[in-house]
Amino acid sequence: MSSTARTTDVAALALEYGDRLVLGTVREVHGAIARRAFRATRLVGSRVPESVHDAVAGSIYGGISGALRLSGGAARALAARGVGAPVDDSRLGRQVRSAVNGLVGDELRLLGDPQAITMSLRHDGTDIPATPWKLRQAYPDATGHLVVFVHGLCENDESWSRSSRERPTYADRVAADTDATPVLLRYNTGLHVSENGQHLDELLEQLVEAWPVAVHRITLVGHSMGGLVVRAATNRATVSGHQWAHRVSDVVCLGTPHAGANLEKAAHLGSRILRIWPQSTPFGAILDSRSAGIVDLRHGYITADEWEGQDLTARWGLDRIAAAPLAHAEYHFVAATIGATQRHLLSTVLGDMIVHFSSSAGIGRRGPVVAHARLEYLPSTHHQALLNHPRIADWLVTWVTSRPRRTRALES
Repeated sequence: MSSTARTTDVAALALEYGDRLVLGTVREVHGAIARRAFRATRLVGSRVPESVHDAVAGSIYGGISGALRLSGGAARALAARGVGAPVDDSRLGRQVRSAVNGLVGDELRLLGDPQAITMSLRHDGTDIPATPWKLRQAYPDATGHLVVFVHGLCENDESWSRSSRERPTYADRVAADTDATPVLLRYNTGLHVSENGQHLDELLEQLVEAWPVAVHRITLVGHSMGGLVVRAATNRATVSGHQWAHRVSDVVCLGTPHAGANLEKAAHLGSRILRIWPQSTPFGAILDSRSAGIVDLRHGYITADEWEGQDLTARWGLDRIAAAPLAHAEYHFVAATIGATQRHLLSTVLGDMIVHFSSSAGIGRRGPVVAHARLEYLPSTHHQALLNHPRIADWLVTWVTSRPRRTRALES
């Protein structure tokens, strides 16, 4: 199998999901409705119409399914032979690949699909190995202060360029207005947050060791799920003993669902409700196919201990387990609402359209997720606008240029 994700891989995946989810759902809904309709004929003792219907429907659905599977297999064979343009050759292709990873990235990784993204540093739209030579080439003006940007669900490193025609990106502002070096990365957002946290922990340790100059300070910036991944990485570092965590001065979380995301909670409840009736059960199965990364957003899980041993498809799940923050770092939480105030009806119901205010502010049922975290609030702002907002850019420059607390080694 080719290690490069190609357009033929995308076509194959679409055909496979078309067979399994779309056609499968239509077939199951049709069957549920038909069984209900044929109850009357069963009462008079005749099963002939039902048997004829089932035979005809089965042959039709079987033929369509066979054609989809055959076409998907052919597309996979072409991809393995290098047929089809690399998905990452275009920005649209990279966006589609990142979105697909967010939705089903855990399954892609399990199946060894080349579309599954491996966490990597990114520079000018390409992967950069964390090796001294490659880093010197990509960052000729490297400094000892790194500002690492971690994107959110279904996003990638280019998501930070939102509205870049209207204003500089955060990376542009950091490079121009501070003595720090911006570093972007891309990862498979469909994996468990705890797993991505482990990957980030390992990647940052490699980055610090291979960076062209000595690293004395690190600022971590996460959007949405990215904030959870950042917190998962710092939590993991306390176990691994990696040295990069000692250099973290600031952790910035933009619209991060620290106490869970209402949209994922609604998806779970929706899937349970749809499974009440036979005719709608297949639609519940579609909702249940969402990735492990998405399911983690229900409660804001950042450690494996929180989800291991739980069937989160069938059950609501237990509350978060408290995870200690880095004692020497400043935490900055940025929350937004689409309403003009926190008390506005739209703000109360929808938050920033994705995350409720209390969750992005780090307020859980048991109190603050991170004690003494500093909160900034943006009214009349939606979730995606947090990727490039002028006020956040100003705050970020201030935080990056401010004198950090005296850092200390992590407790073992």
